Amino acid sequence: MSALSDETIRKVFVDLQAKFIHSQQQVATVKGQIQGKQRERKMAELTRRELDGLDDDTKTYKPIGKMFIQSPLSDMKKQYVDAISTADESIKQLEKSQKYWERMASDAEGNLKDILQGPRR
Repeated sequence: MSALSDETIRKVFVDLQAKFIHSQQQVATVKGQIQGKQRERKMAELTRRELDGLDDDTKTYKPIGKMFIQSPLSDMKKQYVDAISTADESIKQLEKSQKYWERMASDAEGNLKDILQGPRR
């Protein structure tokens, strides 16, 4: 069995290093996206709770751009319930993505350690 040349080992090392860095960056990006979705969910949940405490005949207004349009209370409640479920689905998908990128980073890190330890005899 022939040993790999130094140039080949260097090239593989550089590729693995780039993959590791990219994976780490993706993990950080996905974590930020998860935190943003969690904030959105929390705001929608708090708003929905406040709407639940209102009487059915209360006038409610939906913000649209710079103006507010009167909207039935039931529509407003439904809008926030939908926002909560959408945020939950997004968070689940982002968590799957985060696990994938963490696994890719740990695989690349393990391969880098193997290269740095050199051939085993």
